[in-house]
Amino acid sequence: MMRDAVRRLIDTPANGWRLLLALAAVLYVAPLLVGTEYRLFVATQMGVYVMVAIGLNLLNGYGGQVSLGHGALVGIGAYAAALAMVDAQWSFWPAAALAMAAAAVVGAMMALPALRLSTWYFALVTLGFAQVMEGLMTEWRELTHGFAGVVGIPKPALLGYALPSTGLYWLVLTLDLLAVAAVASLLRSRFGRALIAVRDNPVAATASGVSMVWIKMFAFVVSAAVAGLAGALFAVQKTVITPEDFTAEFSIFFLLVVVLGGAGRLWGPVVGALVFFLVPELLAALQSWRLLIYGAALLVLMLYAPHGLVGAVEAGWKRLRAGLGLSNVAAPPAVGANDDGGIRPIDGVALSVRGVEKRFGGVAALAGVSLEVAPGTSHAIVGPNGSGKTTLLNMISGFYPVDAGAIAVGGRSVIGLAPHRIAHRGVGRTFQTPRMMPDLTVLDNILLGAFMAETQGALAATLRLPAARREQAQSLAEAMRYLDFVGLRERAMEPAGELPHGQQRLAEIARALVGRPRLLLLDEPAAGLSLDELDRLGELISAIRRLGTTVVIVEHHLELVANICSSVTVLERGAVLASGTPAEVFSNEAVISAYMGAHVRIEAAS
Repeated sequence: MMRDAVRRLIDTPANGWRLLLALAAVLYVAPLLVGTEYRLFVATQMGVYVMVAIGLNLLNGYGGQVSLGHGALVGIGAYAAALAMVDAQWSFWPAAALAMAAAAVVGAMMALPALRLSTWYFALVTLGFAQVMEGLMTEWRELTHGFAGVVGIPKPALLGYALPSTGLYWLVLTLDLLAVAAVASLLRSRFGRALIAVRDNPVAATASGVSMVWIKMFAFVVSAAVAGLAGALFAVQKTVITPEDFTAEFSIFFLLVVVLGGAGRLWGPVVGALVFFLVPELLAALQSWRLLIYGAALLVLMLYAPHGLVGAVEAGWKRLRAGLGLSNVAAPPAVGANDDGGIRPIDGVALSVRGVEKRFGGVAALAGVSLEVAPGTSHAIVGPNGSGKTTLLNMISGFYPVDAGAIAVGGRSVIGLAPHRIAHRGVGRTFQTPRMMPDLTVLDNILLGAFMAETQGALAATLRLPAARREQAQSLAEAMRYLDFVGLRERAMEPAGELPHGQQRLAEIARALVGRPRLLLLDEPAAGLSLDELDRLGELISAIRRLGTTVVIVEHHLELVANICSSVTVLERGAVLASGTPAEVFSNEAVISAYMGAHVRIEAAS
């Protein structure tokens, strides 16, 4: 009886919202119950730190970029707002907007050179930036007032009345909740999926049309703007700011908050700030032991909860649900057609490769390769291992530069274009090893492929404007149609990393198809498939071709190639050995000798 009651309590989604609303109500009435001005000051300051951590979590937790310079961005926002309010006599609201703009601009300047670096070099550059900004705040006396800092920063005013300490607390709390809601909306959009893809699988992100530099810059600028707003609130709360408030250790503090709470978890920054900021205050009586207790607790957490406190709670929640016999997998959305009748035809394009060459040092991977693929047909590239098949696909899709020759898609050259720009030309592809984001659901992986098809801006997605919601609903329905098309509708809400290898390949094809490619490059899609899966794959590729998409497939299963392809090119040591219909190629004596063995012939399907 009790077990059934607990199951109903846990399995009712509305109860989660009721709990969040109850917690929010408690936080809003807390100033009336706190009792002391000091505790209210501490709670407000923690709220400011939560805001910084929310922005940093977007960059670090979801975008995978480690920044050790966010304390300096808070300082820039604090000084911009403070100087505007004290020296220029601005009110708080335009000063806060200036703080956000200043932090965003400086953050973009800091990110431009750093975004070309790997994660930890990026972190070192941002740490160096934090140290430089600390020096500037001290030495640029004409602007920052030097060591003395900025004194007498007024409180924000609303309708002509200066906010008391309680009002400032409510303002910070409201902005924190709005920031959490904004990040949650952004993560449900194409921008959130692109960020996570850049973190977990940059190659898949690029192949789906995501610009690595642009999406990282976007995350950094948004994160910096949030830090600037937090800096403005920091300044008006303290009323006095000095360069000593914004040291390099201050920047490191925020990164530790995100890691402790759970990087890449929506509520991680809130929990991390609560533990990292309030617990030391509660341990004030154990001042001499505090660092030891703190360090030991942090070590234990990293050993037993590597995904942070919120990650540990999520894992425990899943175990509880499993113990009660409840599923941790949501039901698939009831949208999309149940057959391929809802999928619109695609206008395929021609592919032309002429005299393409590629060298890696002294090794010639491709030597004068040429092939022509007509629109709406399927063409196979076969050959022994090391013959240059995947290298050719990588050059067509822009992942490798072309040393010599010409490649045109739909009559337009793609030489010199970045992979994401070639994807925008209508080229989709899969890879030898499925490139999935294992922690995202299968559906979210497929929706990444719709990045190019959607046009919503970041602001519209964050505010969930009607046009953005309609576009997201259309993408969801399209994704479910293609999941149904490849036979994975029922597994839409499962983590992609839990799919068998063969189904991951099908999911990757579905992701490519959601972008409605006019040319689809498949790199050994049959590798590792069972016989049943192989038959299903052949039917799927034939159905894709019937939609109108031009298909180029690299494959070792010659029976599959003979059954589904209208033309074949055989590569041998980087050069074209034979080209023609499957019947012509597989009866060619040179092909039989070089690739299949002297006594093997493949009969092409009628």
